[in-house]
Amino acid sequence: MIDWGAQVLAPTIKVFGQPGTLTQGGVSVDLNGIFDEAYVDVDVLDGMQTTSTKPCFGIDLVDLPFAPAQGARVFIPAALGAPLVDTTYIVKKVQKDGHGGARLLLNVAPATPAPSP
Repeated sequence: MIDWGAQVLAPTIKVFGQPGTLTQGGVSVDLNGIFDEAYVDVDVLDGMQTTSTKPCFGIDLVDLPFAPAQGARVFIPAALGAPLVDTTYIVKKVQKDGHGGARLLLNVAPATPAPSP
């Protein structure tokens, strides 16, 4: 039997991963994952298409003390191949891969207003 976590997930994240912080229920965990802003074509109306980004963060579930859930926040610092500015996302959906990993589908979190002087 293949140990997907040790043989596939961990080495892949070691090579292609970048740091991020997952916060859920007041608990924050620093971890490495594979960030991607895949482009997808979206049918808007009557076959007219537009292109949109679908950010996601691939993680190894063994790196977390809890199961990630919709509504958690993921902070990804600016890096080459990632967001060009520090960005906080909200987990829209968790897609477990059945082999110990998961892809967190993300939406950009609303900007926090600056405090009034």
